[in-house]
Amino acid sequence: MTLLKNKWLWFSFILTLVVCSNFLIYRLESLGPPPTGMALGSLFDFIITIPLLVYFFIIRKRYSLKYILPVMIAGYGVAVLVIPHQLLSAYSFVKYILLAGEAAFFLLELYVVIQLLARIPAIVQSYRKSESEIPTFSYRMKQAWDQHLKPSRAQEIFFSDVKMYYYSLVSWHRKPATLDERMYTCHKKSGTITLCVMLIHALVLESVGFHFLLHSWSPLVAIIALVLNVYTLLFFLAEIQAIRHCPIMITDRHLYLQVGIMKQLIVPLEEIKEIHPYDGPETITKEESKHIFDAVLIDFFKEKPQFEVEFYHPIEASFIYGFKKKVTKAHLRLDEPQKFYQALTNKIQM
Repeated sequence: MTLLKNKWLWFSFILTLVVCSNFLIYRLESLGPPPTGMALGSLFDFIITIPLLVYFFIIRKRYSLKYILPVMIAGYGVAVLVIPHQLLSAYSFVKYILLAGEAAFFLLELYVVIQLLARIPAIVQSYRKSESEIPTFSYRMKQAWDQHLKPSRAQEIFFSDVKMYYYSLVSWHRKPATLDERMYTCHKKSGTITLCVMLIHALVLESVGFHFLLHSWSPLVAIIALVLNVYTLLFFLAEIQAIRHCPIMITDRHLYLQVGIMKQLIVPLEEIKEIHPYDGPETITKEESKHIFDAVLIDFFKEKPQFEVEFYHPIEASFIYGFKKKVTKAHLRLDEPQKFYQALTNKIQM
């Protein structure tokens, strides 16, 4: 954890130093007029140096290298604000190079999306024919999805949006699955859904007032903010419905843990070492949380887990937009804790 803090401190310090030094050299009269070629040096800082900092401190070993291009474009945007126009105009060609790169990247992503759309009918057909041991949309659609598409970040992002639109727009006319001995809810004794409803209410009120305020300043910015707010609204609606429709489930082969549309973990029963009441601290350090799948729903106050499930080997948990991590434990809080504890204990002892 100390190493992580130091990394962010060093990144913030170097980034501030680069931006502020470039800003001051054009603003301090005591330094005199900037020398010939200074604008080119500043462009190098914003388009090369800063993206390299982002790569080494943030992206490396965690995210795809393709995120460098948006950082370079953002760096050029900052350069436009910092470098005087009369000096920057001599290097206007840099803007077109970056735009050409972004256009090429966009066309590549568009090609991937078109490939995905072309396979949607086959995926839907497989979904309708699937006989998954779990009846919920998320698991059946994921099973059909993987039959027709190779794993990729673009595919995972698209699938996350499909889930969001399904639960936020389509699932309302469907009743949650009738609970049986395999299914255990987590939300009925928590304030999770109430909290989401309050956030939706605040978001709608904020969107209306803020939209008119932004529109008087910049119609384009107002439209962008409105689109983001609508997307966030759909996200909260989907979270409510996914929580209601996707309880924790125990089958003859797996333990299925899904927390809204945000995260999911499928654990083979033979990988479960034990389940025991949680007796750890209420607050878990960031280092410890890296190896824990937290299936406790959000609430007005963070609730302490009731159970901790330990695994023999690390198991890959899936998160929204294709993010993944290996976990060795899961923390749970349920509406019927003793019933769940007895059922899972019986399964892993068989």
